[in-house]
Amino acid sequence: MIQIRAVVLYSHDERQRIIPFKIGKANIISGDSRTGKSAMLGIIEYCFGSSTCDVPEGKVRRNVSWFGLLLQTQQGQAFVARQVPLGERKSNEAVYIETGQILEVPPVSSLRQTTNREGLRALLNSWVGLSDYLHEPPQGQTRAPLAATMSHALTYCLQSQNEIAQRNHLFHGSHDRFVAQAIKDTLPYFLGAVSDDYVAKRQQLKLVRSEIRQIERRLSEAASISGDGGVTRADTLLEEAKAAGLTSVSGKIPWHEKIEILHQIQNQQIPNPLIEMSDEEEFQRLTAERRELLQEHQSLRATLDRAKAFEGSSKGFSVEANEHAARLNAVSVFGVDSAGNSCPLCSQELPAESLTPSLDDLREAQEYIAERSGAMDSATPRIESAIQEVETKLTEVRQKIDDNRTLLTALKKSNQRLQLASDTDARRAMVVGRISLYVENIPDVPDLSEQQERLNELTDLQQELEEAVSADVIQQKLDSCLSNINRFLSDYASKVDLEYSDSPLRLDPRALSVVADTAERPVPMSEIGSGENHVGYHIVAHLALHTWFVTRKRPVPSFLLLDQPSQAHFSPDATPGEGATQEKIDADRRAVKRLYSLIFDVIDQLDGKLQVIITDHPDFNDDPRFQAALRERWRNGVKLVPEDWPRN
Repeated sequence: MIQIRAVVLYSHDERQRIIPFKIGKANIISGDSRTGKSAMLGIIEYCFGSSTCDVPEGKVRRNVSWFGLLLQTQQGQAFVARQVPLGERKSNEAVYIETGQILEVPPVSSLRQTTNREGLRALLNSWVGLSDYLHEPPQGQTRAPLAATMSHALTYCLQSQNEIAQRNHLFHGSHDRFVAQAIKDTLPYFLGAVSDDYVAKRQQLKLVRSEIRQIERRLSEAASISGDGGVTRADTLLEEAKAAGLTSVSGKIPWHEKIEILHQIQNQQIPNPLIEMSDEEEFQRLTAERRELLQEHQSLRATLDRAKAFEGSSKGFSVEANEHAARLNAVSVFGVDSAGNSCPLCSQELPAESLTPSLDDLREAQEYIAERSGAMDSATPRIESAIQEVETKLTEVRQKIDDNRTLLTALKKSNQRLQLASDTDARRAMVVGRISLYVENIPDVPDLSEQQERLNELTDLQQELEEAVSADVIQQKLDSCLSNINRFLSDYASKVDLEYSDSPLRLDPRALSVVADTAERPVPMSEIGSGENHVGYHIVAHLALHTWFVTRKRPVPSFLLLDQPSQAHFSPDATPGEGATQEKIDADRRAVKRLYSLIFDVIDQLDGKLQVIITDHPDFNDDPRFQAALRERWRNGVKLVPEDWPRN
């Protein structure tokens, strides 16, 4: 709850102008034209964090240094002051805030910047009880998500002179299509169709959906690993292993157990049926001989590779050594070694840093390389001979392997038992190989039974959350809220005798207008004639909304500012002979009094939970409730800003 205790203005010479208001009551400022009545709305909106200062240019803008509001909140009192924009600027970020249980209006000397506009808006949001509601447009729309703020709540609290008699626009600022769309987007939240934990549920729904996708992805990966239905590939391999005598397990077991059995088959030693055949000694001898020949073949092959590698290295060394020896042969053109550090060609003395090898050193190097090159050349024939010898042995071993294979083949063909045993052994080896390939290429898949249970729980929770935040459920709640508001709307309209008040009236959240459902067709406010009806419907619609806001404790400031609601009528202060008859004047006065009477009745009905501030022309001396609500009269030189305040 937020209501206004006072509007405060500060001059440039440290004077104050305080306009007091009563909490939970009607507060009327009656005054002549051009006394600053309409500036009150701009001051209040500016101190509530507006991005621009809409106070009209003139004395109020130039002769005031700070605007301030003394507020009543649920927690106590708060004083908010905002510096007037300097020069041609539209706004000022200097904001002063003070809070406490009971506050006095501070002097101008105490005012300083304690926060900025965003900090002010955040505090106002918390004071009024705004939650972190975020409206997300439907899929396919390009609008960005919209967070409900004090600016959106304030649209239900202000009616300027130009807005209160508008037939096309019901709410403050709704002539701007972006503001109108923001009102449509946030209206379900402010009415209560969207619960305060809506944002938390939306966030929880996002997290639940994300976790569901992760679990489904893991389950899908596990299903793709285990095969069609999670069992086909493992079942096939188990059946093959069973047919080869490697296992006797049944296929009616969980997939994880099947994988474990396949691991066991992969790691077990394959039984050889030939060991039990004592009458097949020759076959066993040939098999053992084949193993030895294969090992010998492998050893000779390795020896041959090493010998050829050595041969290549030695030939490379000989080539390099011969090239170095050829270069060193150049020393033969010199005679004896020169004394000292001299040039061997011209015998000229060289500097110390140009020290070169002596001729004797070069000749020694020549002899050393020639010796090594000769040794390598003499060893080359022995290497070639060794290679030829290994190749001969390798050829002989290959021939023995071929002879052994011929004997084994002939022996197996002559003995069916050997053929069968050999085929069984080969088949088992093939099955084990296929099993190894399968189990080595699947990752470790955990037991997903718990994941499946978690998925079932999350699916139920997702359905519950989707129902709580679904557009259909919100629309049903919105229709219910509007149905109750429409009862207030029709009741209030009938009390002030508005046109079409005998027909069902409703607030249209799409058109942001009031509609009368006549027997012939719906009639929107824009098609209802006369300014008196337009003003009346603006007032009854806002009173109906605030009645709902108050009774449902919605996060909207509990005040309503109406600027000049009598403007649609002939001036109630007029006298006969000024273009109006006494009968017309009396009818206008009765119409305006009905509006005020309705406002007083609604305030009394809400028992101090709604404050209404009215700036207007009339001053009904014969109406006790009007006089009790009158706070100031701005006539005979009394204005919002005193005449003697200096200009900046």
